[in-house]
Parts: sequence; structure tokens; C-alpha cells
Amino acid sequence: MRGRIVIVASVLALVAAHATSAQSPEPYRIGMTAAITGPFSAGYAPTYEAYRTYFKRVNDAGGINGHPVLITYEDDRGEPQRAAAAVKKLAEGSVLLINASISPTYKPVMAEAEATKTPLLFGGGVCPREAFPPAQPLIFCTTSYGSKWDSRMALGFIKEQSGGRKVKVGFAAQDIPLSRVELEFAEQHAKELGMDTIPVVVVPGAASDFTPFAQTLKEAGADWVFSWAPWGVEIGVFEALNRIGWKGNYILYGHQPAQDELTRLKTPNLHALTGNAMFIENLPIHAEIVSLVKGQTNHPAHYMAEGWTSAMVLDAGLRKCAWPCSREKLAQALSGVSVDTKGLRGGPIEMTADNHYRKATYYKVYRWDAGKNAIVSVGGWSKLDIK
Repeated sequence: MRGRIVIVASVLALVAAHATSAQSPEPYRIGMTAAITGPFSAGYAPTYEAYRTYFKRVNDAGGINGHPVLITYEDDRGEPQRAAAAVKKLAEGSVLLINASISPTYKPVMAEAEATKTPLLFGGGVCPREAFPPAQPLIFCTTSYGSKWDSRMALGFIKEQSGGRKVKVGFAAQDIPLSRVELEFAEQHAKELGMDTIPVVVVPGAASDFTPFAQTLKEAGADWVFSWAPWGVEIGVFEALNRIGWKGNYILYGHQPAQDELTRLKTPNLHALTGNAMFIENLPIHAEIVSLVKGQTNHPAHYMAEGWTSAMVLDAGLRKCAWPCSREKLAQALSGVSVDTKGLRGGPIEMTADNHYRKATYYKVYRWDAGKNAIVSVGGWSKLDIK
């Protein structure tokens, strides 16, 4: 009888071992809150779509370090209350949280990340100051645009294009804190560069007619206007200026719709400043993304650059973290990543212990060339060191 019990126990142990080996490996668990639907989805849903497509390929190829990447997505519609509820649910069991939503969602998401000691990666919206040197240990950001650095680049470009001629610069902000603060900084920086300035024109978020704001800028004699705001305000003020016969030059931050809008408007005085290479460059990485997202996303491939780059950074962090990967290990891994963006950006994304944005950021300016009947870049990449 004893012999039979030993044999049965051995058989059961073998069966259990076989069942365990047949199970899928434990995944890296990630949680993302994003404005997938709602009024802000055009700017943030592409990040969600890029992540979903990117990591489908990763998992189809066997995952990372032999483990799949399981990302749970919650749609916050850009609403802080929804984001707060979403991130509380997502934080449980996740080694990382991702925010791809508007700035009013940042506070509750960051509070939950801090409370649970979970690394938080901003992959779609403007980078919070906590990612810049000296960075907070748990806050990371891959977004191409960054407050103050974008303004420095835009104003440097204006000065260069002016060829030594003194110009008057106007500014168009949306009535949200990030946009107003950024353009107030830009106004002050323009003065330091020897430019004449017009006080920042602030557009209410509910505005549908941009003519009064455009009229203010035109009547004040703006040679250039710089706008750093959600896309609707940036392009709305420009189109209103054109309708009232303004002959100056306009530069805005080139969010995802920029390539489409430059093509639609065909106006050489509209300049799009961007940290991502437009898909008109036809780089191998662009062709790769076009092929992978075909039929997988609601937005076109050239909306994917922001989210794709962010996914590349997370990929690199998880590989460096190895397995098992804890929250603490992943934060340490992300603090030392160096990611070749394959041309999506002007250079690599390199993070350090006190810089969770990148060592250097790169910009290009694009506009419509009537002679070539195409979008062209105005020069190559420009680099700014982040300190």
C-alpha cells in the first residue's frame, strides 16, 4: 500500500508540473488611463492605438524576456474624476502606470502613483515639470514637446528667419494653465532676445469664433504669431488671421493633425514645429509603422509617432528590468534607458537618474512649399540640451 501511495503521489506531482509548464508565463502588468473617446480623443487616442499595436507585435514574437506584456486600458475621456477612478483600479498589480490624457488628469494620477509607489510614464500629453531635472523618482515622460524648451526653439527659429530684422511677435494661448504659463514665458523670452512683443492673447476653451483674437493680433502689428495650445486653438487662430487678410508668419506646435492640415491649407506662412519626423520623410520606420497599423487603428499611421516612441521606451525599460520585474526595479531601469528612435526623433531618448525626460531634445520645422506643391522641412534637426 505504501508503495502504491508513493507511486500515485509521484504521478500527481508529474501531472501538476506538466500543467504548470503548459500555462502561459506570468505577464508584465501595465495600466494605461487615456482619453480614448470624448472631446480630446483626437490628440490622445492615437497613443493608446500605437501602444496596443506595438505590444501586439511584441507578444506575437514571444514577449519580453519570455513574458508577455499585458496592458489594461481605461478610457478616462479626459475627465479627472474618471482618471482618478481608473488609476486606482489600474494600480493594483501593475508595475507601471501610463497617462495619455489631458493635463487636468495629472494630479489624481500622480497622487495615486505616489501613494502606491508605482512608476508613472506620461506618453501622450505635455510632460509635467516633475520629469525634468531634478526629476522625481517615479515620474517619466517621453512626449516630444516640452514646456519652455518648445518656446525657446520657436523663438530662436523666428529670430533666425528674421535675418537680423527686428520683428513684433504675438502669442495665442488657450485659457488653460499650461498654455497660458508657457506663452507668458515665451513673451518674456522674446523680449530677452530683443523682439518687440504683444501681450498674450488668451482664447476661452469654448470659443468657436476666433476672429476677435485674430483681429487683436493683426491690429497690434504682429509680424509673427506663436501658438502653443491644443490643436483647435492653434489652427483656429491661424485660419482666422488668414481670413482677415493678415500677411505675417505663424508658428505652432505640430500635434498629430499637423501633416494633414499643412496639406489641406497649402499656406506657406504656416510653420509647424515638431519633435517627431513627419511621415513625408518616408523613413524605414515610417514604412514599418504603416504596415503594422494597417486595419488596426482608427487614426492614420502618421498619428502614431508619439505613442510608438513611448512604447519603444517602455519596451527598453522592461528588457532592462528583466524578470521578475518589480516597480522599484522598473523605475531604476527606466532611469538609465537609451533608445534609438530610428529617425522618429532627431536623436536617441536617454534618461538618467535625475532627468526622466531626455538628455537632449530635437526639433524640426515644416511648412508648405507652393513651388514643390508639398510639405518641406525648413532646415534639419535642431538640438537643445536639457539641463
